[in-house]
Amino acid sequence: MTAFKRHPLVSYQPLRSLFLLSQNAIIVLCLPYYAAISLIPSLRPNPSWSAKQTFMTRITHRQLDVTSRIGITETLTLEKGKEAGQFQIVPLASPDVYRGPLASETVKPETTGGTWFPHAPGGDLASKTVMLYFHGGAFIQGDGRDGTIPEKVLKEGSVDAVFSLQYRLSGYGGTNPFPAALQDALSSYLFLVRELRVPARHIVLGGDSSGGNLATALLRYLDEFGSAIGAPPPRSAALLSPWVAPFAYDTAANPHRGTDFIPSSYPAWGAHAYAGERWSDGVASPDPYITPLGHPFPARVPLFVNAGCDELLLEDIASWVDQMRGVEGNVVELHLEADAVHDTVFAGDVLGFSDSAWEIVKRLGEFVRRH
Repeated sequence: MTAFKRHPLVSYQPLRSLFLLSQNAIIVLCLPYYAAISLIPSLRPNPSWSAKQTFMTRITHRQLDVTSRIGITETLTLEKGKEAGQFQIVPLASPDVYRGPLASETVKPETTGGTWFPHAPGGDLASKTVMLYFHGGAFIQGDGRDGTIPEKVLKEGSVDAVFSLQYRLSGYGGTNPFPAALQDALSSYLFLVRELRVPARHIVLGGDSSGGNLATALLRYLDEFGSAIGAPPPRSAALLSPWVAPFAYDTAANPHRGTDFIPSSYPAWGAHAYAGERWSDGVASPDPYITPLGHPFPARVPLFVNAGCDELLLEDIASWVDQMRGVEGNVVELHLEADAVHDTVFAGDVLGFSDSAWEIVKRLGEFVRRH
C-alpha cells in the first residue's frame, strides 16, 4: 500500500527529466514500427482500422503510460481564465446534505466551479434541457473546461446547455481522495436545482469514463438520500464508456489489451489515488460508490450507456448493464460501437474515430428526446 501513498521516484527532479528523455527516445525508435503496422492492414491490431487509428492509438498508449508512471496530478484553479464569463463558481450547499458516504472526517466539501457551454445562461432556465457533465480522466486529469464533448452534445445530443463541472482531482499522497469528487458533484447538482432554479426533470446527468463513474455514484446517492435532503432525481443519465470497476486494471487477461489505447498504469494510478484509504493491504474496498460493478441499485431514471467493442472496459460495462437491468424498474440502454476504443466521444477526433463518436452522440440525442 505504501507504494501508492507517495509519488513515484521518477516524479522528482532530476529523475523526471532523465526518465522523460529516455522514454521519448524510445517512442522515436518505435515510430518506424508503428508506421509499418499502420500501413499494412494485416498487421493492425484490428484489420478494419485505418492507418490513422492504428498509429494514433499506439502513440497515445505509449505517451499515456509515461504520464502515468510519473503520476503527477494536474493542478486546478478557480480563476476564470480564457473561459471568462462561461466559468461559474459553485458554492457549497448546506452542510446537512453531505450525508452517509459524503460525511467524511478528513475530506470536507469545498467550493468548486464549472464551465457553461455554449455560454453562461440568462435568467430563464426553467424551459431548458441542461446536461450536468462530469469529465473523464481517471479522477486525476481534466478540469471540465474542454469543450470536446459538450460541443458535440449541444449539436446532436438534444440539450440546450451543458454545465461542465471542475471537480477536485485525486492524487498520490492523499490529495482529494473519495468522496471529494462526489461532494463536488452533489454541490453542482444542487446548485443547478436550488440556486439557478433548473427543474430536476430538465437535467440530464452526463459523464465519460471516470465521469460516468461519478454520475453513477451521484444517482446512487440521490436514490439513498435524495428524499431526506430534498433533492429529486434528474431526467436521465448518459454514461459514455463508464469506469465501473476501477480496480480491474490488470490487463494481462483482457481480450482488448492489444487494441485499446489505455495502458494498465493509467487506471492503476487513478484507482489508488481516488480510493485513498479505502484501499488497504492490497485489497480494493467493495465500496459501491467507487465500484458500481457488482452493486446494482434503483437508478430511478433511464440510463444511456455506451461502450466500444475494442475497449478494455467492454466486458465490465456489459456485465454492469446486465446487473442494473436486473433491478425492477430500471431502464438501461446499451449502445455498442463496433471496432471502437475507449471513450471515442472524447478521444475519437484525435484517434481517428470521429465518425463513430458522432453516431453515438446522435443516438444519445434520440434517447434524450424519447425520455
